[in-house]
Amino acid sequence: MSSAGFSRFIYFSLHRLIGSELARDYREFLELERQSPAYVAQLRSERLRDLLAHACANVPFYRDRVEARPGLELNDFPILRKEDIRQNSERLMSPEVHKGYLSGKTRAQYSWLAVQTGGSTGMPTTVIHDRRFRDLNRAARLYTQRMCGFPIGKPYFKLWGSMREINDSRGSMQQRVAGFLAGEIVMNAFRMEDRDMDSFLRTINASSIEHMMAYSDAAYRFGQYLLARKLKVRPLKSVMACAATLTEEMRHVISRAFGGATVQNMYGSRDCGAIACECAQGSLHIFENKVVLETVDDQGKAVAVGKPGRILVTLLGNHGFPLIRYEIGDVGVLSAKSCSCGLPTRILDRVEGRSVEFLVTENGGYISPSYFVHLIGVVHNPGVIRRFQIVQQSVDHAVLSLEQEPGAEASVLREAVEKIRRDLLTVFGPRMNLQIEMVSRIQESASGKFIVSINKTGQPAAR
Repeated sequence: MSSAGFSRFIYFSLHRLIGSELARDYREFLELERQSPAYVAQLRSERLRDLLAHACANVPFYRDRVEARPGLELNDFPILRKEDIRQNSERLMSPEVHKGYLSGKTRAQYSWLAVQTGGSTGMPTTVIHDRRFRDLNRAARLYTQRMCGFPIGKPYFKLWGSMREINDSRGSMQQRVAGFLAGEIVMNAFRMEDRDMDSFLRTINASSIEHMMAYSDAAYRFGQYLLARKLKVRPLKSVMACAATLTEEMRHVISRAFGGATVQNMYGSRDCGAIACECAQGSLHIFENKVVLETVDDQGKAVAVGKPGRILVTLLGNHGFPLIRYEIGDVGVLSAKSCSCGLPTRILDRVEGRSVEFLVTENGGYISPSYFVHLIGVVHNPGVIRRFQIVQQSVDHAVLSLEQEPGAEASVLREAVEKIRRDLLTVFGPRMNLQIEMVSRIQESASGKFIVSINKTGQPAAR
């Protein structure tokens, strides 16, 4: 058995020991490669039918809004927005999950998981991933790696956000073992000053690893740095770009910077997990055994294939906390094409995400918007911050505005603000004059979009 094969065996065996069926769900993704589009459509239809019937019968939020009857369709269900989740979190839980949630007890066995996302709007949302969906979602993530040339066990660079590294802490033993078996070589996307990127470059050039997983904006910034300084980098075969909209300009820069690497887009979110991934031919394949994806107009009606529309996502495996017709916050275009790679799933022609900006450090480094979303919206928000926006006026002056959740406990809010200030100054630099102010309302942009980070320094940010 090869070393990669041995790592895969141990990885899946450890998941079986904790009660996970990850290996089963990963096999399903592999088997779907050999199936027909009709088979995939039938599987999607069966799972959707079961989910809709379950939601109407068992989940209070849907039971109050949709009449249970044979032949339910997606159009019978309302569009679910983030605000709906925030206002009806417990009513979206199945009775089993709700009972465990109210008990507040640490679960000894592998079970459901609360997932908080800062979202690209900066407004935190908490959803539940039940046991079945956790397995299906992890299997989808492993499958994206396979699509991009580095299946489980094959080493890869991971240009990803790491708060543990910034705070000089270590992850759990389970996280460290899983990372080791998966072959991850982590480079911290939350630290991207010149000296950090020089270190990344040395790591790449000293290794024989040929693949990278990265935040799209971090890989783009790293690529710009390499090209601007004409630094020599050992070529990579592929870069999987995640967590932000990947434009054609970004794709071109990343590919050039890493020696002609194939750049493949992975589309997903913390609340929905992996949704779609590009194959080597460049088609963005939807994981139709896991999600149903719709594109609709402003009135919630389906738009024609080839036309842009608001993306709605239905999670097929998540009966413990059904997300049905969930508006994820992006605009996308569905395609009628099939792909020469042979995968039998539908294709997203493109995803048009929100507009966000990099900010700059006192040493000339760049800070990804993903950092602020993760730090403020996820790490240091125990339910007391409604949403936030950071505006950088100059290299040494920034204003962070926070909308407080109604009824937030003052002492908890103060503690969160202190931690946010500490970690932001760690990244910006100690000379940063950081104002943190509580406001009743943060205004959207003239276009109606909410922008997390705004750069007014006059210095170029992620051009």
